[in-house]
Amino acid sequence: MQRADVLKNYAAFEAVRAELKASHLGQFAVLHDGQLVGTYATIREARTAGNAHCGVGNFSTQEILSEPIELGTMADAVLA
Repeated sequence: MQRADVLKNYAAFEAVRAELKASHLGQFAVLHDGQLVGTYATIREARTAGNAHCGVGNFSTQEILSEPIELGTMADAVLA
């Protein structure tokens, strides 16, 4: 997965984050090609579904939290 794909998925997540917080707080979102694929109760379920629907490693997962977490320099390490 390329950096541009990750950024596209994150932008899609941010666009629906408020809606997801209202109904899926604490769950995990799966995103692919700038689209929300689904929400899942655990990271394991999210990754299993992402692999099945999008191909191994061809998706992003994002925990649905009340406030975003700032990863600082770790975000660049993850995207590299």
